[in-house]
Order: sequence, then C-alpha cells, then structure tokens
Amino acid sequence: MAGGPRRAVPRLRALFFGDILDWECHISWIQNGDISPLFDAYPGLEHFEIRGASDLRFEPLRHERLKALRIESGGLPAEVVRAVAGGELPALEHLDLWIGSDMHGGSSSPDDYAPILTGERFPSLKHLGLENGPFQDELAEALASAPVVARLESLSLAMGMLSDRGAEALLSGQPLTHLRSLDLHHAFLSEPMAERLQAALPGVELDLEDALGEASWVGQEWAFSDSYVAVAE
Repeated sequence: MAGGPRRAVPRLRALFFGDILDWECHISWIQNGDISPLFDAYPGLEHFEIRGASDLRFEPLRHERLKALRIESGGLPAEVVRAVAGGELPALEHLDLWIGSDMHGGSSSPDDYAPILTGERFPSLKHLGLENGPFQDELAEALASAPVVARLESLSLAMGMLSDRGAEALLSGQPLTHLRSLDLHHAFLSEPMAERLQAALPGVELDLEDALGEASWVGQEWAFSDSYVAVAE
C-alpha cells in the first residue's frame, strides 16, 4: 500500500476515508481494518477523517505534519482510543472522536481519554471534541480540572448524554471564558442549567441546539425519561 499511494498522489494533504452516507450504509456497518499504512504512505498528510470504526485498528500514530484527526463512529473501540492517546502528533491542532454506544462496538471508558486531557500528548491542540458519548458527565468532570483545557480555543461534548451533572462540573471547574466556542448540542439539560451556562459564558459561542430534553423535576433534581447518543447504528 505504501508504494502505490505515494506514486498516485504524493502531495496529498487531506483524506476522508469512508465518506459513506447513512442511507447508503449505517455507520456501524462500515468495515475498516488496519489503516496504519496510510500514515506511512502520506508523510505530508495534514487532515485525516475516517467514518466507521468496525474492525478499525492502527498502531499509535507517529506523524510530524498531521494537524486534524477526526474519527466518526457509532461505537469506538478502546484500542482505537488508546492508539490515538498514545500517539506522537506534535502538529495536531484539531481532534474529534465520536465515542458511540457499547451496543455497536464502543468499548472505551473515561479513563482511556485521560492521556489526552493531560495536555502533554498533543502540545499544539486547539480544538478537542469528545462527542457522541454515553459518559459525557464523567468526561466533563475530568475536563473541569484537565490541563489541556487552558490551551484550547474550542471544546465539544456534543451529541452525547451530557446532563446537568456534567454541565455543573464545567461551571464549577476551571474558567472556560477563554474559549471561542463550546458545543453542547444534543445534550440533556434542564432549562435552568441552559440559562446558567449562557449567563456564565457571555463571550463564548455556545451551541445548545436540541440540548433541552423533556425533563421533569424529581426530588431535588431534573430528570429525563430517556437519553441517548446521537449516532449509534
């Protein structure tokens, strides 16, 4: 594979692998394999995006020029997260990982993302998206004190099962007012919490689209009858 692609497009800078729409094939049905040779074949690659994580695997990434990495998944295997978190990507500025559901191959846990949150792995990171996950509250609690946040320009916990608990952690943790944008769309927040976020982050572009589920006041907190990730099957 390494020889062929180099001869075909030696100056390739951006690649979207698996650009398949849902009506053509559900994201959890997209079969991938070991994509490690792609990164060896294209040393000038700056932007890489892949859709589908079924059987996806690669060695911990070592790449000098990669600036953007995005993995869209209905269920992200823990091994893939660890391969990303264990990589050496000194130029990486933009990282998006769709966590997905354990019903469709997702096996990662909040601990698997801890190396990313230290801020040591990717010194150039400006955008972090840990999206479409069932444990967004736990990630929000970790981000509340994570060193990486101070250098970010944008943060996304969108498309997942973020609740008032996670939003409270974000508000109670380190300041987020330096962010240009905070994406929490498709969360499960109460109206009072949404209002608190808007009041606390007046200079931040805050995306709360579809972030208000059908909540009811139960005991001492807002509760939702159902929550789910945006993309699974």
